[in-house]
Amino acid sequence: MPATNKKVALIALRDDNSKGISPLGPLYLATALKKNGHIPKIIYKKESQIGEIEPEIESFKPDLIGMSVFTGYLNKKYVDLSKGLKAKGYLIVWGNAHASLLPNQVLEEAAIDFVVIGEGEETLVELVNNLGHEENYKNIASLGFKDQNGRIIVNPRRHFGDMDEYLIDWSLINVEDYIVPYFSDRYKRTLAVVTSRGCPFNCQFCYNLVFNNRRWRAHSAEKLIANLKPVIAKHNINAIRFLDDNFFVNKERAFAIARGLNLPYFADCRVEFVDEKFVADLKATKCQEIMFGFESGSDRILKEVVQKGTATKDIIKAVTLLKDSGIMASGSIVFGLPSETEAEYKQTMRLIIKLLEINHNLAFTCGWFLPYPGTGLYEAAKKLGLAPPAKIEGWDKFDRWRNDYRMEWVNWDYKQAVKYSRVVVHLLALAHKRNIPVLKTLLKKRVERLNYALPLDIYLFAKLRNIYLFSGQKNFITRLVKRLIVYLMKIKKK
Repeated sequence: MPATNKKVALIALRDDNSKGISPLGPLYLATALKKNGHIPKIIYKKESQIGEIEPEIESFKPDLIGMSVFTGYLNKKYVDLSKGLKAKGYLIVWGNAHASLLPNQVLEEAAIDFVVIGEGEETLVELVNNLGHEENYKNIASLGFKDQNGRIIVNPRRHFGDMDEYLIDWSLINVEDYIVPYFSDRYKRTLAVVTSRGCPFNCQFCYNLVFNNRRWRAHSAEKLIANLKPVIAKHNINAIRFLDDNFFVNKERAFAIARGLNLPYFADCRVEFVDEKFVADLKATKCQEIMFGFESGSDRILKEVVQKGTATKDIIKAVTLLKDSGIMASGSIVFGLPSETEAEYKQTMRLIIKLLEINHNLAFTCGWFLPYPGTGLYEAAKKLGLAPPAKIEGWDKFDRWRNDYRMEWVNWDYKQAVKYSRVVVHLLALAHKRNIPVLKTLLKKRVERLNYALPLDIYLFAKLRNIYLFSGQKNFITRLVKRLIVYLMKIKKK
């Protein structure tokens, strides 16, 4: 008989500036544990709240502590937390992307006893069922562990089953803590959910290549709707943010979910999915924002480096078709991709300008390339100078959003200028949305000259502040300008 009533604490950290999206990964794991007779506790804290975790653990006294770790700047904090809790005698298991990408390196850390590779519901339940029976660990698929001699063992991976077996038990969290304003505060009670996992496409920078092996699976529309309807009614949810890597892999299913929930929503998509019928379906199902991975303005980068399966003409077509739809389009841009040249960087900036001239209702998310271990572009970056960290805490230097992020694989002369790219892109969007000709002209010249950080910026921002911050307008643009002023001031001081 498998053990029951084991206590499992599931820890996840988030950035202090995050909006408080519900801890969906730990929620799925907690649901599986509860379903199998165990007692889960989710501990989801901001970075500044890490000191609150140990007292909660000491009060709960779990049989096992799980940590959900994504590759990036919080790695060292997870290591330090693991060391502190291990010193008190607790068993520690790591899961999520980083443990799945580098299981051996993670297990080299003495404080970490196990890793769960890939989707963890079934593996974690089997581990908890067999705690204390070390002889059984070798039979648990997707588990990494250390045997009695300290030798690292990584078992073969399992094929994940039916997602509908693990529909979230929302009673495991206080849902009110994770209802957030979204989209310019228009939808003040937005709930984030996941309806599918993975992605079948081949983008060479994406962790899904290793974590999910390009497999995609999903909740059925009927069961997902039945799961969410009571939560929506109980908590007066007025919008849904779908966090799927690609919500529209199966368009019929996606639109069935949107129609069934009958709420305004926000979702991610690929640009080549967009045609006139698709836009009409988006409008009919209350889509408010559609998010794309533009990645680059260079067709060589898209085809040969990222292997995206799309071209700049597809990006332009999608943005054009959405122009008069009332649906906001957002696109992610990745700077610093391996082998990207100065000319290709300029192509990306020119594409951004062109897209904004086509469609003013457009936003961008810009970040630096992050080399996820095991991906094609990780290997490419290594050939160009990336020195992977020897220990897991070393991965904390990889942060897509930090201005001092060192891209060792990039050797352009204009590397220093690139750190201003995000500010410039946001200013370009502002200039087109508010139709500020002088700002448009200035920024276009700067893009061509790669000259982003002259004192004129501060003067211009001061003028914008006077016009937009103190004119009584309390809207999205006002807040955006204010944030940009603060952000640029910080950069100028560095």
